[in-house]
Amino acid sequence: MPTREQIQKLLSLEPNDPFMLYALATDYAKEGEHERAVEQFALTIKEDPDYVYAYFHQARSLEALERIDEAKSTLDTGLEAAKRTNDAKGISEISSYRTML
Repeated sequence: MPTREQIQKLLSLEPNDPFMLYALATDYAKEGEHERAVEQFALTIKEDPDYVYAYFHQARSLEALERIDEAKSTLDTGLEAAKRTNDAKGISEISSYRTML
């Protein structure tokens, strides 16, 4: 996994790259910077509405912030994306997480 600095450098070259936006978001989440992670996951989803795991991990950051209703809504939207893209694993994981919340 690239460092945050490497990710930011790559984003400076291609600011709309969903993979790099997602990488930065997951780095924020890993470091406990959940507000920043939520914002970054939103940018990822804006660039690629079918990036299924961005919804899943955005919901995890929202849950960490105790914003449960928003997490559920995010998972619902992510489930739609997973179904639209026929992502069976995404459907399963998002459904399970949604049930748990």
